[in-house]
Amino acid sequence: MKCVICKSGEVRPSTVQAEIKLGSDRLLVRVQAEACTQCGEAYYSADVLRHLERIREEFPRKPTRATSIGTVYQLS
Repeated sequence: MKCVICKSGEVRPSTVQAEIKLGSDRLLVRVQAEACTQCGEAYYSADVLRHLERIREEFPRKPTRATSIGTVYQLS
């Protein structure tokens, strides 16, 4: 299948890093998806989207072992 974004890349099964935004926080979750070999656009299945939605809903309420991978700074 051709990518609908760049129109030139092939879409293939891949492991991608989905980003979930929670206010000013970001969760990076590795999931299986289809991704464009040219531009990297990810296409998620309904099951993966449900999984990501569940993580987004449960994360603020559930103690979890998320690993910090950096710091974000805001300059004004």
